[in-house]
Amino acid sequence: MSETLGKTVAMLISILLFFIFPVENMLTRQDDITRIVVLYETTDFVDSVRNLGYITPVMYAQFCEALAATGNVYEITMEHIHYSIDPVYTDPADITTFQHDYMINRNITYTEEILERLFPENPGFSGQTDRYYYLSKGDIFRVKVVNVNKTPATRVQQLLLFSELPARRIIVSYGGMVRDENH
Repeated sequence: MSETLGKTVAMLISILLFFIFPVENMLTRQDDITRIVVLYETTDFVDSVRNLGYITPVMYAQFCEALAATGNVYEITMEHIHYSIDPVYTDPADITTFQHDYMINRNITYTEEILERLFPENPGFSGQTDRYYYLSKGDIFRVKVVNVNKTPATRVQQLLLFSELPARRIIVSYGGMVRDENH
């Protein structure tokens, strides 16, 4: 009886060592490759926006398609920060009341507003002539991409560890200053 128990335990250990762990290792490497692909696509998209000074619906759609090709579902957040420097006057109508001081104003536009400009619900009624989202030279543009679904590596690791693991494994954040405005 103890001999069959020993053979059963040896068989389970050999299955783990020869099949499960190599598969888990391969899937973990796949997550690493996916992270590199997402980083490449994100830097390509952000650098295009920074160089051109605008986002088009085609640019954003191609970025989303490239991310979807990895087989995962992602949450994409964009942030556009525009700084303006305004002189301080006691009476704005009279330029002689300049106070020799400046106010730095920061206006932040988030993903929802950017996507609303790119993909309006009623394109004919919004009065928009084009669906570009423009940025100015010196603005800051950032994109953060996070996977929402559990990758195959996460699922296998959950089976091995008998615990719930977080879905977020692929997190990429990239951004910088807009260099040119091409509009």
